[in-house]
Amino acid sequence: MKKCKIVMYHYVRPLKNSAYPEIKGLEEKGFKNQLKYFEKKFEFGNFTEIIHSAHHDTKINNNKILLTFDDGLKDHFTTVYPILKKMSIKGYFFPTSKPIEEKIVLDVHKIHFILASTPNKHKIVEEIFTLINKNRKIEKLKTPQKYFEELAIQNRFDTKEVIFIKRILQRELPLKLRNEITDFLFKKFVTENEPEFSEKLYMSLQEMKEMSESGMVFGSHSHSHEWLSHIENKKLINEIESSKIFCHKINSKNDEMIMCYPYGDYNSQVIKEISNRGFKAGLTTKVGDAEISKECIFKLNRYDTNDFPQ
Repeated sequence: MKKCKIVMYHYVRPLKNSAYPEIKGLEEKGFKNQLKYFEKKFEFGNFTEIIHSAHHDTKINNNKILLTFDDGLKDHFTTVYPILKKMSIKGYFFPTSKPIEEKIVLDVHKIHFILASTPNKHKIVEEIFTLINKNRKIEKLKTPQKYFEELAIQNRFDTKEVIFIKRILQRELPLKLRNEITDFLFKKFVTENEPEFSEKLYMSLQEMKEMSESGMVFGSHSHSHEWLSHIENKKLINEIESSKIFCHKINSKNDEMIMCYPYGDYNSQVIKEISNRGFKAGLTTKVGDAEISKECIFKLNRYDTNDFPQ
């Protein structure tokens, strides 16, 4: 079986000296150390050869490793890019287009910073319980306790309280209500100036163009970071098309588009729609080696940065 390793990154910054030391990310020093480890153990690859090998069944070295960076974060320009450029390593970056174009903060990131700003997670849970109870009759919701029982399941990175906060605000509540609750919590615990926060959090189009001109590669992470398998097909197509247009603003010559599924969420319909629109590969968040085959090219596994020494 042909395979490679693909590593997934999000926040990469000098965490201890930042305004949000509790944000779940990788320290700059840890990133440098990890790249040195990769240099010794693996050979840095690229998606061109992976895609070609999958579609034409050509041989490939199973010791390849590729680096992917999700969400279009400013960290990727200020911290990651200079290091990769100095070490002559190609990075693959997957921005979500809506926050960059509209100067908003995605709910997924609002949740990260709500959590990072509030050491006592029970306070956030209590606020959510109160807001659910206020809207129960209007929205026909379950009791807060019932949601907690169903969703609060600890995983390898998060406590049960953190998992509950993420899941209830990412997916479980009706869209309008969860947006309202997330906005309320963001203003209460983080900041009321969302546009300013957005500009500091995400890369600009010009910064991404600079990176692209230096050999970094940009793909799609959708337009608004939705769970793609949970939205109607018309909206799914808009998510794909809008993000594709945005990627071509960064580099109009990019004809080897890759989709990085938000939350790692996809199904056969999502694969069909991105394939019909010229995408050549899809990245999941399932942990493990990525199998290089025609059958798996739209379901490529990835490791988290925490799966390797830092």
